Amino acid sequence: MRSNRRRASPAGCTADCIADSAGGITFDVTGAARPGAVLVLRRRDGRDATGTGTDTATPADAAEVRLPLTGAGKSRPRAVLPSTVELAEGHWDVFTGAPGEQPVRPGVRDVRALVDRVPGAGGVAARIPYPTADGRLAVRSWVRAPHAEAGTVRSEPDATTVEGMLYGAELGEGAEAEARLRGTGRSHRVAVTGRGGSFAFTLPYGPLAARPVVERQWWDLWLVPARNATGIRISRILDDIWDKRTACVYPGHGSDGWLAAPGYTGDNDFCVRLDPASMSAATP
Repeated sequence: MRSNRRRASPAGCTADCIADSAGGITFDVTGAARPGAVLVLRRRDGRDATGTGTDTATPADAAEVRLPLTGAGKSRPRAVLPSTVELAEGHWDVFTGAPGEQPVRPGVRDVRALVDRVPGAGGVAARIPYPTADGRLAVRSWVRAPHAEAGTVRSEPDATTVEGMLYGAELGEGAEAEARLRGTGRSHRVAVTGRGGSFAFTLPYGPLAARPVVERQWWDLWLVPARNATGIRISRILDDIWDKRTACVYPGHGSDGWLAAPGYTGDNDFCVRLDPASMSAATP
């Protein structure tokens, strides 16, 4: 279980952020007026807070982005991250640099433009500025192509029903949703209904608990848009919530020694948690 305690905020500058629906972010910085100062976004070595390690980088991924700080308004320096600048998937910590380097504290974060965002054609890029547990400013970036966005989720006594939208691809004949038990080769598929970009499916809990549930299990959900197609991870990233583990909590239901509940990972990927009935139903 994560602690709600926060360590003291680091010394350094403070940045107010405005995120736009296209993926750009404006940083207005206090305390970085030195000549030649820049804003540095540095990609964190990636393991998400659940330890699943889904923030994977390739040698071609840029590990650092440097943005010039220019005067804005009442001599308050401003840096702009355009939507056209590539930001690999993962967590990016924010610093000021040149000369010296200091962490940046989060100020006001205006992320209203991210709520209910509808992306354009092609792949999906999402970026959310957020405060870290130790009081620093960071940016969470997702890059998905194609992307399956989870929408309405209904947790029922014996199943989870999910509705969503598919971007960058369309449903075809034989479309299915696949639940994969993390760390094993076990999986279970159910039929998907929908047309074009919309999809819906109902995943019963019974087949996931067909074997005795003796420890916590994580079943990751994938959309297979057509027969023999590559699976697409089902996630929810088109809003202003960077970590949905405690923000989107659904009721659990159980039977015969197990308890199941839908939810999200630290990367906002959709999953079903399966616990032995004796285990506390803690939030993932």
